Amino acid sequence: MSMPWSQRFEFARRQTLDRGRGLSGFLSRLSVLGLILAVAVLLAVSSVMNGFERELEQRILRLVPHITIKGFAGTQEWQSLRDELTESLPVTQAALFHERDILIVRGNRVSPALLLGLEASEMGRWRVLVDNDFGVLKAGQVLVGQALAEKLSIDVGAKLRIITPQDDRGSGQQQQPTTMTADVVGLVRSGTELDEGLMLGTFSYVATATGATAVPNGLALQLDDLFEASAMRWQLSRTLPNRFYASDWTAEQGNLYSAIQLSRDLVTLLLLSIIAVAAFNVVSSLVLVVKDRQGAIVMLRSMGASTGDIASIYLLQGGLIGVLGASIGLLMGTGLALLAPRVAQGLEMIFDIQLLSTDVYPLSFLPVDVRAEDALLLWCVSVCLCVIAALLPARRAASLPVAEILANHTR
Repeated sequence: MSMPWSQRFEFARRQTLDRGRGLSGFLSRLSVLGLILAVAVLLAVSSVMNGFERELEQRILRLVPHITIKGFAGTQEWQSLRDELTESLPVTQAALFHERDILIVRGNRVSPALLLGLEASEMGRWRVLVDNDFGVLKAGQVLVGQALAEKLSIDVGAKLRIITPQDDRGSGQQQQPTTMTADVVGLVRSGTELDEGLMLGTFSYVATATGATAVPNGLALQLDDLFEASAMRWQLSRTLPNRFYASDWTAEQGNLYSAIQLSRDLVTLLLLSIIAVAAFNVVSSLVLVVKDRQGAIVMLRSMGASTGDIASIYLLQGGLIGVLGASIGLLMGTGLALLAPRVAQGLEMIFDIQLLSTDVYPLSFLPVDVRAEDALLLWCVSVCLCVIAALLPARRAASLPVAEILANHTR
């Protein structure tokens, strides 16, 4: 008669959790602890990598055009091109702009920047990133990236002197550098590298104040699916007139996105190997448990337990180690991930340093994105590895020579 499953589970539970089980209990708890640490670290690190990926997609790429078309044409031709592409492509937004490379002079400091002139409809995307309500942006008023403002000690209300280098592109005649002044009415705080060298103004102000005519020099397209940008850019390159050229977000941000993906994959592979080591620890631990508990195993066999009963006890013990280790590890990893940004902020305040700077990193803060699918996959993989790791000890326990061990115990 086979042993009831409830009784098998009770034996597995006692060998894993009961403190009075000597070496076998200690080794089982040690296996659980190793798995907890491995799962917690993997979930916390992968959540940070997920956070960088999410912020790149939802923060940086929400502001950066998915496809940019530049060239030299009249206003009517730009508007016709915008209408045509809006109808023929899956475009969520199409906006004309005028951009110029400039030099900002602040006292004895000079810094290069990009002055971007936007239409009123486009300013709404940036308005949510500005703390103060600047109303309607007027001619002579600009928004400055926070990192750029900190570099030049610029505050809201400051007056800036802006120099536009000479530019003879498309004009047929050489233009001299122009100088203008602008009032800072707000600071753009996107928390990304965009804040390092960006200045925003109205379209007409930027186009005319920099010595050019009030004509667009670019068209920004936002797509339904940003990952279709490369294919569409190639399509546009074949159909656009020669005076226009197209680029997409992968030209500037593609390497960053690929680096984040590669880092995420490598970190996941590395930490999965830690879980594999933890599972191997289950093998060694349960082998020692079998050695330590062979007297009890033989007693069960002599009382009528089958080899299948004995094997299932150790398979259940491996599964129990996996369930406990993975479950507690996921809870701990979630806590570590959610606590990481606060720890980073605390370290910055205590040591007066900036751990993440947009001079080096794409973001100035530590993003976290704990995903349920990652946690579920990690839990399933951990439990399965522990059950597989328990196969060898279970087989060894089931094949113990009963008569020989009993003979040794009776001597």
